[in-house]
Amino acid sequence: MADAGGKVRGLIEVDLNSLVDIAFLLILFFMLATTFLKPAGDKIQIPSGGSSSSQSKTLTIALSTTGIRYGDSKAVISIDELQARLLSEKLPQKEPAGRLVILESARDVPYKDYFRVVMSITQAGGVLALIDTGEEK
Repeated sequence: MADAGGKVRGLIEVDLNSLVDIAFLLILFFMLATTFLKPAGDKIQIPSGGSSSSQSKTLTIALSTTGIRYGDSKAVISIDELQARLLSEKLPQKEPAGRLVILESARDVPYKDYFRVVMSITQAGGVLALIDTGEEK
């Protein structure tokens, strides 16, 4: 490039080393100064496995492709009967540990049936607890 006097100038090089250093320091500062979000959720008290009396108070609903079983009963009930039984338990009036409802669900249950049972438990004021056996087929 030539200027007005006819002298040829070379390209000007800008030293970016200090700029890169400042950029890394800013990134490091913001990473260390940022507070990360804590996982959302409620802490629940799960009954210990020692006493069987607290285990018997916990409601258990078994959901399979053949139907819904409430508690220790082997009889299959309808979704309407499940809702009536859950409402008769008066779950909102119980202490938090007494509102726990355990749902044992088979893997091949249609999602629609699973969702209806979960919504019935929630609408009755229950706290849902899922059992995962960890079995993969």
